[in-house]
Amino acid sequence: MLGKRLEKKEKAYLCLFFILLLTFGLLSYCYCYHPLSVYAQDNLSWLLYEQALTKSRVENIPTLLYFYTDNCGWCRKMEQETFTSKEIKELLGENFSLARINGNSNNMVVVDGKKMTERQLSTVIYQVRGYPTIWFLASDSQKIASLPGYISSQEFLPVLLYIRDGFYKEYTFLEYMKLQKK
Repeated sequence: MLGKRLEKKEKAYLCLFFILLLTFGLLSYCYCYHPLSVYAQDNLSWLLYEQALTKSRVENIPTLLYFYTDNCGWCRKMEQETFTSKEIKELLGENFSLARINGNSNNMVVVDGKKMTERQLSTVIYQVRGYPTIWFLASDSQKIASLPGYISSQEFLPVLLYIRDGFYKEYTFLEYMKLQKK
């Protein structure tokens, strides 16, 4: 009888332990990986896809489309390091129209009068195959170039200047970099 009582008590403690472990695990996940936690820190004016294209057209500035997923470690690194760099934030904030697009989201967007999900926008229209990926668009929404994968702020800065100043119209990026070294 004493053995059965201990067995029930042990099961209760074990059950309580697993419930606490699960609770702390979920809380940690939500705290560390919630996409808005970093998104709020970068202080950039991220717009919805359609709004970013409209702003780009009206202000005659390029659009930067940032494709990410919530469970992407390299996306979090880019959001925590690249997009929070003072130089990058200033350059993006003053010279680009910005949109964040979640490649796993079923949020609806309108593209050329047709509704589709952000997931479809990522895979069908922009053919994103990995995250993070950045697409640059001209003010008329024509595709300029894509930049797949993580990029540090030091590497990102010349890319942004290349797009902002319109050098992509006359030079490849390698030619542009050679010109900058002269």
